Amino acid sequence: MNGPIPVIIDTDIGVDDAYAVMLAFSSPVLKVLGVTTSYGNVSADDSTVNAIKILELLEKRCRVAKGEEGPLFGKRRRYSSSRGSFLHGKDGLGNKAYTLPSPLHVETHEDAVSYMAQLIRKSDTKVTLVALGPMTNIALLLLTYPELKNRIDGIAMMGGSAYGGNTLPAGEANIVADPEAAQIVLQSGVRIVMCGLECTEKAYFIKDDLEMFRLVGGSVGRFYYDMTQDYMNATEKLTGSRRAVIHDSVPVAWLINPSVIKAKPCYIEIDLSGQYTRACTVTDEFCIDRKPNAMMAFELDRDLFVRMHIEAFRRYR
Repeated sequence: MNGPIPVIIDTDIGVDDAYAVMLAFSSPVLKVLGVTTSYGNVSADDSTVNAIKILELLEKRCRVAKGEEGPLFGKRRRYSSSRGSFLHGKDGLGNKAYTLPSPLHVETHEDAVSYMAQLIRKSDTKVTLVALGPMTNIALLLLTYPELKNRIDGIAMMGGSAYGGNTLPAGEANIVADPEAAQIVLQSGVRIVMCGLECTEKAYFIKDDLEMFRLVGGSVGRFYYDMTQDYMNATEKLTGSRRAVIHDSVPVAWLINPSVIKAKPCYIEIDLSGQYTRACTVTDEFCIDRKPNAMMAFELDRDLFVRMHIEAFRRYR
């Protein structure tokens, strides 16, 4: 493709999503057409406010469209006692959202699904969807506007796991939030790169990395440093390791530089009925009698991942 890759970012914006958004808007390789929000780490309302505040901090003009507040089926989650609240803070931004000024320039748009459809129709080239939260908005896009499927170049998503989970024993958080939506997306026939836990748990920052971001990134780097402290504290309580795992930057990093991950073709579907394995991304790596429907990332070059973020912060100085 000549020119930057047109992308739409769909996010339940928490700490790691904020890094992904920062990385995407910093890169000349990508052209962010719009941002849509959903429930997940926080409510859709809070996710929308967070996205607007982060874009204001980055001094980027981009419309934000609020999306779904719950899964296609089932109950909405309670955020006050959720894992997302524990990790990302009650505001989704490490309890530091209050330090950001009220937005002045970014315009909101109320319907994420119709907004995505509008952007895809208007684009001169096929659009890549960057899925950083539950798959609800994207599943509804594919169901509501099936004629646009051939206008989507692919979906770069954070979600799933071949071998385990982080919310349920076999379930990763974005898939657990709406398993039916994830199944719709995986069975859509759209090209998919799935960055699951085997890969994204290698995408971590340590204290020295955060210090570098603060040093080179000006006011943006300083906010991200502050935002990440509670996130790192919470991770240490869970795992015993003091690091900030930045899952959601991985699909963005892959779009910018595909060599940052190693992926292999797999057949993946979602278990929708298992008593203990509901929301498991059942991953067939061998595909002896089934055609692969996604690329699953298993490895990540952490040194390159960190360097990409350092260069991104430098652009905001």
